[in-house]
Amino acid sequence: MTLRSDDPSGVAILVPCQLEIETIDDLVVEAGALWKAEAPTSAPGAIGSGWGCVGALLGSDKARKLLAAHWSNHFREVGAKGLSIVKPDGHLDIGWPSGAAGEVLDIDIILATATVPDARLPTVDAVADAWIDQDGGHERYFLENVRHGIRTEADLEIWSHVERAAPCWLTTDTYSDVITMLRSEMLEA
Repeated sequence: MTLRSDDPSGVAILVPCQLEIETIDDLVVEAGALWKAEAPTSAPGAIGSGWGCVGALLGSDKARKLLAAHWSNHFREVGAKGLSIVKPDGHLDIGWPSGAAGEVLDIDIILATATVPDARLPTVDAVADAWIDQDGGHERYFLENVRHGIRTEADLEIWSHVERAAPCWLTTDTYSDVITMLRSEMLEA
C-alpha cells in the first residue's frame, strides 16, 4: 500500500494489534513487532533504520491523551528518524482513513511502516518487470496483496504486463485462485 501525505492512498486492510493497547509499553511492543516483520534481522525493540520506520496515528481522544507524548519520547529515545509520512515526533502525517463507504473508522491507533520514498515513481512497466525478472518468491508480495484485497489503481495494468511475459512462477498452483481472479477482472475491464 502506498501512503503519501500529498496524494490519495491505495486500499489497505487494517489488522488488529495482538495486544490491547493500554500503555506506552503495549504500543512499543506492537510497533517493534511491526518493524520486525519489515526488517527481520533488526535488533529487538527497533522501530526503524535509515530506510524506514514505524509511525503511529492516534485517533481517539483517549489514545492521544494517554500515548501521544510517550510515543514521541520513545520514538526519539530509540533514535528513529521521521521520514516521508512520519513526522520527527513519530506520528503519521496522513489523514484519518475512512471505510469503503466513506465512514469514519472507530479505531484508536494505527501503526504503519514508512520507507524512504524514491525521488521518481516507477512506471507500471518497471514495477511489473521487477516481479517478472525475479525468481526468489517475491511475486508473493503482489499476489498476496491482491488475494487479501489490498489493491491499487495500477493492478490490472501490472497484471496484464506480467501475464504477457509469462514468468515461470505464473504456472505454479500456489496462486491459481488469485490468477483466476485477475484474469476475470481483465475480462470485465
